[in-house]
Amino acid sequence: MNDKSEDASILEIGLNWTAVVAEDHPIIQSAVVRLLKKRFGFKQPVKATNYDELADAVMNTGENTLVITDLVMPGMRGLDTIKRMRALAPKAFVAVYSSNSGEELAQECLDIGCRAFIGKRSTEDAFAAAIEAVLDGSTIIELGADPTAISKSVLDRSALVADLSPQQLKVFQLLGDGLLNKQIAYQLGISEATVKAHVGKILETLKITSRSQAAITSAWMVEHGLI
Repeated sequence: MNDKSEDASILEIGLNWTAVVAEDHPIIQSAVVRLLKKRFGFKQPVKATNYDELADAVMNTGENTLVITDLVMPGMRGLDTIKRMRALAPKAFVAVYSSNSGEELAQECLDIGCRAFIGKRSTEDAFAAAIEAVLDGSTIIELGADPTAISKSVLDRSALVADLSPQQLKVFQLLGDGLLNKQIAYQLGISEATVKAHVGKILETLKITSRSQAAITSAWMVEHGLI
């Protein structure tokens, strides 16, 4: 009897809350929305697929707002974006839901005021338990199985990729494939001198000190879905 009563109370939690789900992968977004409605009784959550939509969503909500957001979406610039979003909605309960689930990054999110960090490899039950803890006023880190460690510096650098031009981004990705400047030039139909200029701009923009480091960084970002 107590279990049924507790389940009923959990299902009523979301009735007095507004949820914002910021996720640019449609399947993941739909799964999170479905879980919030099924487990907590949330009304139709507000959806966002980039930072501008997220900012608009939180500015139009009041108290009792739960924000579940990815860290890597169009317009997102690392943890600084989360700080800006929290400034727009200081009373919102923010849960970061990310595939980049290292302990260091998770703690950084809590240090700037997020209520939870949940790894995308977490089970549905673990995800729901973390959200329940957040709505109950607690903070929690749930990394899930086989978490992928990624440092704040790498995440911040991935945000700087948005400042590259389309051509520079292509060069950056080809660096990660291990191509030489002349090979990149041939593949893109541009001169070696232009490639060299692009590489220089990439190093400057991403605050990287060498071409080899740029190649390693590019390969890492591709592997972890950051570009």
